[in-house]
Amino acid sequence: MKKSIFIVFATLILASGCVEKTGYYSDGEEDTISLICDNPWASEKIVDDEGNTHYTVYKLEKNGTYIRTFKSIDTDGKVNENSITGRWSFYDPSSKTIYFGDDHYWDIEELTTKKFAVYDRWGEYGQIHMSREYLELTPLK
Repeated sequence: MKKSIFIVFATLILASGCVEKTGYYSDGEEDTISLICDNPWASEKIVDDEGNTHYTVYKLEKNGTYIRTFKSIDTDGKVNENSITGRWSFYDPSSKTIYFGDDHYWDIEELTTKKFAVYDRWGEYGQIHMSREYLELTPLK
């Protein structure tokens, strides 16, 4: 019985870590969601030593799901793709941090129709092993 109560209590605490809003969003929140979800975003294309081009495409959906597709184009033009799907939500009421689960966050630095700049963060602030890397995305053309 104590174990069941503990599991329910722990689940409630963990679930409260993400902001899941019910009801209507304000105009500002709707604008942010539209900017994020209305088109796919792509990382910078990188050419390796062998002439292969690599980049990543992120497609976040308004239903809280996402697809991250790693694309590689070899010198013959052959495209290889690997996709990962998952869930996302806003971590804070200001809609400035996206949470992907497993201590993975995007801290939004700039969001416009032409640029989606984030700090791709693993871990919580103050943790010894937290890491942050700047990531700049542009609309997929």
